[in-house]
Amino acid sequence: MQKFRRGALAALTAAALTAGVCLPHTAAQAQAQDFSSMSSKAGREFMEMSSAFLQQFPSIASAPGGVKRYVTAGGMNREYTLVLPGNYDPARSYPVIIGFGGWQHNAAQTQSYERLEQAAQGRAIVVYAQGVNNAWGGAPYADTSLQSDIAYVRAIINDLNASHNINRGRVYAAGLSNGGGMATALACHAPDLVAAVASVAGAYYNPTVSGCANGSVRTLLMHADNDDVVHYDGGNRHGAPYKSVRTVFYDQGVRNGCTMNAVTPRKQGNATAFTPNHCRTHTEIVKIHGGGHTWFTSPSATNWVVKFFLG
Repeated sequence: MQKFRRGALAALTAAALTAGVCLPHTAAQAQAQDFSSMSSKAGREFMEMSSAFLQQFPSIASAPGGVKRYVTAGGMNREYTLVLPGNYDPARSYPVIIGFGGWQHNAAQTQSYERLEQAAQGRAIVVYAQGVNNAWGGAPYADTSLQSDIAYVRAIINDLNASHNINRGRVYAAGLSNGGGMATALACHAPDLVAAVASVAGAYYNPTVSGCANGSVRTLLMHADNDDVVHYDGGNRHGAPYKSVRTVFYDQGVRNGCTMNAVTPRKQGNATAFTPNHCRTHTEIVKIHGGGHTWFTSPSATNWVVKFFLG
């Protein structure tokens, strides 16, 4: 087994060097929410090999750029990665975009595939949040409560508000899979905290989008019709039920003052966007035809999300 691991690690290393050390980016996309499909032994071996690989390239964790900052929330010391615009002007008030990764993704891996700062092009401060043990509350495998993670996000905003010039009325949240569920949980449970949210291949476990507070939040949901990890029509995973994309769209649309019985489709390449005809607050669902469970590259989830936030 040790010989196999060394050989596999060498292969991973060679592949990463050939591809410009991009393995954490591609592996992160492929593995979101998908470890339960492995046997426990295979899962442990995969994680051990991944850990060994990352140890060979310690710079990977900081390769995309950004500065770690620390806050206290829910009785815990937490960290996040802050990415300022290259032309940051302290006299200018900036919107804030917070990125959440999928299950088992740390902040650096999340940054490597979401790349929100690239699409923002200096128009926003970007934050990559770090989940406790790389998971977000509301999911059955999370080690934190949803309330604790919401308090963490609130602490991040308070920290930025004290240290940088931010537009408190333009805080946005986006995430993949478990992180998409976290973004929508903010719209559901803390509508005062965010102006808009975007979820890509979101995992909507019942606690994340149930018992919502009154308040409207601009919402974008992107999901593939063939997602075999978090099914479009809902299901059960890790022993817990999760809601369908349609249900989350409908419920958020009602809170956003939409007339949900009149929805207009808009075809764009391999995606179809649906928007209610009459909404007080914009609500949109984008169905990707054949996209799988990932942070989409066709169409670009990064570009779609940032355009939704910043215009």
